[in-house]
Amino acid sequence: MSIRTGQVPVPRLPADARSLIWRIVQGVLSLGLSAALLGWLLPSITHTTWGEIWRTITGIGWPAFCGLFSLMIIGLYCYTFTLSGSLPGLSHIRALTANLAGSSVSNVLPAGGAFGTALNYAMFRSWGFSHTQITSSVIVTTVWNVLARALLPVLAALILLPFPDRLPGAIWSGAVLGGVAGGVAVLALIALLASREWAARIGELLERVLRKVRPNSQLQPVKTVIRLRGQMIGLVSTRWGHLTFGLAGFFGVYFVLFSACLRLSGVDVPWRVMFAAYAVGRLLTAVPVTPGGLGVAEAGAATVLVALGADPAATGAAVALFALFSHLLEIPCGAIAAVLWMLLRPEPGEEDAPGTGTADGQPAVAGATAAAPATRKGSSAADAGEPVGERGPDPAGQ
Repeated sequence: MSIRTGQVPVPRLPADARSLIWRIVQGVLSLGLSAALLGWLLPSITHTTWGEIWRTITGIGWPAFCGLFSLMIIGLYCYTFTLSGSLPGLSHIRALTANLAGSSVSNVLPAGGAFGTALNYAMFRSWGFSHTQITSSVIVTTVWNVLARALLPVLAALILLPFPDRLPGAIWSGAVLGGVAGGVAVLALIALLASREWAARIGELLERVLRKVRPNSQLQPVKTVIRLRGQMIGLVSTRWGHLTFGLAGFFGVYFVLFSACLRLSGVDVPWRVMFAAYAVGRLLTAVPVTPGGLGVAEAGAATVLVALGADPAATGAAVALFALFSHLLEIPCGAIAAVLWMLLRPEPGEEDAPGTGTADGQPAVAGATAAAPATRKGSSAADAGEPVGERGPDPAGQ
């Protein structure tokens, strides 16, 4: 290529480098928005200052702090029943490790669920699970998470119906949004599981999209979706109890954690008001503008509490304290979990296929196919779907 005299060619960064830089910029902007929401909007809603909030938080004492941290760990452990139920053969310790590691990534990066899922995908593959098993697990847990988060504000609205004059618009909006999201998730799951024909149609739609994006791809979406349908039927029909118990336990324990944060901060409101605020906050953790909805969820919960009569200053301290345990502390805990996995993960060929048994050593459930031997083959976040963490697509991330 010829260059005109006096022109200096401007070097261009490789596509990968530009993508990395853009992701860093997105991360900085997203974290900046989180800081703005927590630093300005939360004190503005609660008519307090961060100095007062900090004094309240640091005044709870170490015994109370350890008690709250214990509740956090119990809640996360409850969610391992959902993960192990969706992935037969996964032990509770490994489920907790994957949950923490994935949530750590999701709670740092904007739209970090995809990155958290990619990390979980690699972890599950290193433990000997097949691509089909992992994808089935991701789809099933995602649907269960959507249903749970959608149900919470609906329940809150029903609980507060006797007080229509005090019911915030956020509750009604959350109830409508939750009902729509839950309905869509249920219809999608029913269409996929109830009819082989509908599963084939979904596969054909994916295949048309794939052919436009990657014309030379060797993937066969129709066969993959039909195979996933068979495995998901086995999971849902035999493991629905584990899936539901894990999520109910997780959200139940975290509600106790939320209530304890309110009481320790001096917020004295009825339990139904606490639940309403908690429900709206958990729904808002799915808002992708900040990592794990940080700042958005806290502002939403504080708005509901103040509207329903809670002391504004104490409310600001309470929701900030809850954010510490439901979001911020998951980051260092998850980083430790990820490092331990990288140090202790089995070498290829060392791990037996976990699909041949459950976490308790019992035979595999009906409909679950045996896992392929562990490999180091990479996988993308697009293959995996939503994160397994609370925010999240959390939990907890919430």
